[in-house]
Amino acid sequence: MRLAPRLLLTHIAPVSLLLLALVAMTLGLASMTRSIAEVRDQHLNTIDAEEELHRAAWDVEVAARRGHEACVLGESEVEVARRALVAASARLHRQNASTAASLPPRLRDSAAQYSVYVDRLLVAPSLCDALRSPWSVRARATLDEEMTEAWISRLRELHGTIERREEAARRIGTRAAAVGLLLAVAGLVAAGLVAHATARHVTAPLARLARAALSLGEGDPSPIPPATGPREVTELSLALERSRTRLLELDQLKQGFVASVSHELRTPLAKMREALSLLADGTAGPLSPRQARVVELAVRACEREVKIVSALLDLSRVRSGGGLQRHAGCDIDGVLRRAAEDERAAADEAGVQIALRSDGDVPPLLLDAPLVERAVANLVRNAVSVSGAGQTVRLSRVTGVEGPGGRPGRWLEVRVEDDGPGVPAAVRGTLFESFVTRPVGARGAGVGLGLAFTREVARAHGGDAALVERPGPGASFALWLPLVS
Repeated sequence: MRLAPRLLLTHIAPVSLLLLALVAMTLGLASMTRSIAEVRDQHLNTIDAEEELHRAAWDVEVAARRGHEACVLGESEVEVARRALVAASARLHRQNASTAASLPPRLRDSAAQYSVYVDRLLVAPSLCDALRSPWSVRARATLDEEMTEAWISRLRELHGTIERREEAARRIGTRAAAVGLLLAVAGLVAAGLVAHATARHVTAPLARLARAALSLGEGDPSPIPPATGPREVTELSLALERSRTRLLELDQLKQGFVASVSHELRTPLAKMREALSLLADGTAGPLSPRQARVVELAVRACEREVKIVSALLDLSRVRSGGGLQRHAGCDIDGVLRRAAEDERAAADEAGVQIALRSDGDVPPLLLDAPLVERAVANLVRNAVSVSGAGQTVRLSRVTGVEGPGGRPGRWLEVRVEDDGPGVPAAVRGTLFESFVTRPVGARGAGVGLGLAFTREVARAHGGDAALVERPGPGASFALWLPLVS
């Protein structure tokens, strides 16, 4: 399956859970809103009419009291009181008629008794007698008490209804919040699982391919294992493997070309060296001092070219998997002495000393002595070339139980140290690559084969070579060889 459909399917689950959480909270909010609307529609909308009815009944009570007081003041005040009672009675009748269907029974009965009371007062022969009678006084007190109790009961009922609806709304909100929180947590967990699955099926293979590509770029020709996951990742894995195969083919062609050219150059160079040796020995006749100096320069140049061609041939042989010519009973100290002596003349000319130090005894080893000697000589030559007059190049060897990269075992470590300008940070990443070289200090750029040859020889013996960090100026190179007798 391709990456886009896979990502779509894996993201549907957390998105669906989050949508469900949103729906659950929306439904809870809608239920709370509906409960509040029911309270408003069923109770709060009628409370205004009930209040008007209670006010109309209270107006009857107030008009009756004022009529009772007017009877004491005079005939004119009684007429005013009668008109007030008539107005209050009419208002009470209207309110009672318009809200009778929606009123609670107790409040409706109290309003009806007020209507009966005021009608009885208005039809009495004498309003003052009716108002002053014990019946009127008792009726007013009873009606006032009943209306107040009915109104208080109604308010209590409304308060209880609001509390119940409030509790119901609180439960709905709590339930909706809990469901929403649960679904949100489930969505987060699902998102985490999706991210983990994506990392396992997509990111992890891509990381492995990135490491494989980096190793390939650093010269590791190990096969790239097929990647699992989306089609794009598997196609990338196959493309990298094809690139690796093609690079190996190109590298083999390059090594073959270099070996062929080097082999073709070795024969004429050998003849030139032989001819120059005959001239230098005077076999072809005596030479003047000036001619001898020219022949000496030609011999040095020829020897340098012979070393480069020999290094190219040996490097091609080692990289192509050619077997090492191991010699049993190899004396490593003798190999180091010969490597130092090979570079002694160049060191003396530059005013540099070569110090050789050996710690402890090393049993005879199984090595390709000429290759190891040339590898160590390359390190010494580089150290001499970057050292100034009066400085010392230190060549030493020690044994230990820790090899390159901390590998355990019994190891021989050959160390070459100098007090030169050190290795620039810009060249450390390509220090051991073939034909990659840069000027260091007063030394110009060389061919770029010495360090590459040293590392290939060390790895062919099961060891390695590397630049070792150390305090102070200069550089320190180490070559590790396993102690195999």
